[in-house]
Amino acid sequence: MRGTRGGPAALLLAAALVGALAGCGAEEPAPEDVAAWREDYCQDLSLWQRLAHDPPEKGYGNDLVLASSAVVTAAKVLDRHHLDHGGSHVLRDTGDAVSANDRYAEGRISAYCSAVGFETLMKY
Repeated sequence: MRGTRGGPAALLLAAALVGALAGCGAEEPAPEDVAAWREDYCQDLSLWQRLAHDPPEKGYGNDLVLASSAVVTAAKVLDRHHLDHGGSHVLRDTGDAVSANDRYAEGRISAYCSAVGFETLMKY
């Protein structure tokens, strides 16, 4: 039975492949994508806040549940692209605000939206 070792050429090829793959995904997102993701998040947060704190007079069915899901999904996008800043944890704070009615966490995510230029959407 013949050996399966590839020798130095195989090692160099493997090292080059690992190096090339390590760079994948390290690219910064385009500024317009970042702005769109932040705007989506802050709009979803604003809708959730409105439904959570000033619900309509008549029942609103699943609107609050859907708004909660939308804002958490938008927070996941920000988290995935590391768009938190200044030590903030948008995903964790969003989850705490939505699921545990944590007003301090809600204040931090509202401050995040204000800091990234969407202060006019923030009512709370």
